[in-house]
Amino acid sequence: IFNNFSFSLEAGARLAVIGENGVGKTTFIKLLMGELEPTKGRIKWAEKAKLGYYAQDHAAEFDSDVTLTDWIADYARVSAEALGNADVETLMRGTLGRLLFSGDEVKKPVRVISGGEQGRMIFGKLMLSRPNILIMDEPTNHLDMESIESLNTGLDKFTGTLIFVSHDREFVSSLATHIL
Repeated sequence: IFNNFSFSLEAGARLAVIGENGVGKTTFIKLLMGELEPTKGRIKWAEKAKLGYYAQDHAAEFDSDVTLTDWIADYARVSAEALGNADVETLMRGTLGRLLFSGDEVKKPVRVISGGEQGRMIFGKLMLSRPNILIMDEPTNHLDMESIESLNTGLDKFTGTLIFVSHDREFVSSLATHIL
């Protein structure tokens, strides 16, 4: 897709990757995430880079009969350990509640949730993982306006580096400090 391409981002930058369908935006994101290997050259992250990834298609992560609670539990455990907090149950239930899942809903198998619900679960995983770099490929897909506004607010408060693909001009203009 690229020839003689080089760039670097300072910590805290917000790079929007935009362009028509089929020009390689998702391929670029997959290269950054290490899902694809460059045919030449290299991709180098800072030593302390902790990546969080929101893929355009994350259905494969939900091809399981585990419940929403069990799916988020591993991320809650790691987060609780990192925070020195042993109360994994509270962290897990609180995260599911913030993602608008409550009551018997948390017992649903992840296989049956909608695309928007899958997106919310990925956002929960990212919140618990506490990355300092977020890489997001079309994060507003499958979201209603209220959810897009909430995402925009959350990303606006995020102090790390953000690299994202979007066709939503308002979303891009409200967040991006750089455009590719």
